[in-house]
Amino acid sequence: MKLSATLLPDQNRIFARGWPVRNMIRAILCALPLLSFTGMAVFSSGAEAAAPRSVRRAAQLLAGRMPSDTELAASSASDTEYKTFVRKLIDSDGFYDAMLRYHERVLGVGLPAEYLEELERDDIDGKARKIAKLTCKRTSDNRLQCAWKSASSGAGASCRAADRHPVAPFWKSGLVLWVCPSVSHACGADLSKCSIEFPDNVSEARNSELGTSDVFDTRRSMLRSLSRQAAGIATAVAVANYPYTKIMASGLTAVDGTLAMFLQQNFQFDVSKVHANESLLKQIKSIPASQSRFQLIYTGEAYETAGVLSTFGWLRRYEKNRTRANQLYERLMCRKFTSELPRVFPQDPGNLRTTEGCSGCHAVLDPLADFFSVWGEGGSLYAGISSAKQTTFIGKSGSSLTDLANIITADEAFAACTVSHAFEYLSGRKFRVAESGLRQSLTDYFISTSYSFKELMYAIATHPDFTVNTRSDANVTDPLEQPAVGKVPEPSLPACTSTIDFNTHIAPLIGQCTSCHRSGAPRQALETSAQWKVWGSQAVSMMSVGQMPPGLQGAPTAGSVYNLKEAVRCWLSQNP
Repeated sequence: MKLSATLLPDQNRIFARGWPVRNMIRAILCALPLLSFTGMAVFSSGAEAAAPRSVRRAAQLLAGRMPSDTELAASSASDTEYKTFVRKLIDSDGFYDAMLRYHERVLGVGLPAEYLEELERDDIDGKARKIAKLTCKRTSDNRLQCAWKSASSGAGASCRAADRHPVAPFWKSGLVLWVCPSVSHACGADLSKCSIEFPDNVSEARNSELGTSDVFDTRRSMLRSLSRQAAGIATAVAVANYPYTKIMASGLTAVDGTLAMFLQQNFQFDVSKVHANESLLKQIKSIPASQSRFQLIYTGEAYETAGVLSTFGWLRRYEKNRTRANQLYERLMCRKFTSELPRVFPQDPGNLRTTEGCSGCHAVLDPLADFFSVWGEGGSLYAGISSAKQTTFIGKSGSSLTDLANIITADEAFAACTVSHAFEYLSGRKFRVAESGLRQSLTDYFISTSYSFKELMYAIATHPDFTVNTRSDANVTDPLEQPAVGKVPEPSLPACTSTIDFNTHIAPLIGQCTSCHRSGAPRQALETSAQWKVWGSQAVSMMSVGQMPPGLQGAPTAGSVYNLKEAVRCWLSQNP
């Protein structure tokens, strides 16, 4: 299958030093050629219209809303109308909110409240009261008013009721609060320069979003924004239709109004602890506190940054370097570290990279974790370049997060993992073994469109498996294995010019694999045509990068292993 690549804006120009990404031209992909997945129904004007349940599901998952009666009737009556409707959903404002929820699920979210306290300055002149904190409440005459927290505790001065005047707070349009002149003078006309809390409405305030509630909790809002900054970066990249590999771009971050407010309160917070550089602090001044959506900001390449991987939320939520590496391996490459521990575990296992029962994981996990060394662990973030270590992952070396990001995004496993996450989100289930061809076709298409996340969602939402009028069983008993890591995306594969017969062309070569992959052995048996039909795609991926059989030095380009790989690949494509 050959698809024309979709051109996005010149990436060198987009990510040139000093360009604020949020002001750049956003490329909207349109009028792409309809594609035909290998072994799947051709997308044509004569395709069956989408089922009403599929129209509703697409609207809910892509835009967080239900379709109108008119949209439902038109989209469930015509395949063309349905595809137009899906485009409309993807280009709508609701797509941002839906994708933020999606990325929170994929990348993780949440931080303990005490992590914000790590960043707080509570020792200015030895007096914690000097931090500008306000407590707000609704009075008996149904007015909302705010006063200095020190005043409410009897430790500071307030003012007469007659001296209070109205202000319009930043967190909700049209809301009016009454404050003393000293409050508005110090906190600004919208109170964005101070910390807000509603002691009488703690639960509602802590769970409120900007623009949704009369009450607000600045500290909890800041913590929430810090915790989902990684999801915000990925969402902003997806919505702007930049290549999805940019979620780990060096120097790229994203800030919403709450984070902009937080980073500018250097009298209250030590922003150096979140490694905020001068370029970031300068650019956020144009972001209002009322901005509820994350805005992309480019601060210039730096070896220690890699988009989502260098956010405070990622680094503090996953405190240890091994944990960070493990979460990266699972969330961005869809693979897990598993190992069979010895029956008797030594009291002092020593070097886990070489210890029996441990080395199967730690020989890969620990070098991967070393890429995070520059950041340190726990609350002591950013250890500095002196802590950087030269290390390797899937045969490629580096010492920084920027190096690691380049290794990951250049690997096909990253694209396949993104496809798997998107498919599971829209379809409500994982890929089945029989759908290996579909996953590969979607992966190839995702790569061919310059990693356009919008086009990936469109391709899945308009595929017959999504639009059919039958309810799919979400209980997948035969989940498809993720492809092996270490494979560089290939623009094309050699053509299969001759018909492949299993007994003639494959069976004589499988002895290279059956020494490990045989009945009764710990690994999956690969002795029969039925077993190769199920596991052949995974075996081809592993042979392509030199991970199978043992003893290979890199990807095979000739010889018996290469011949077996190509024979199995062509046999599978000819016998879907």
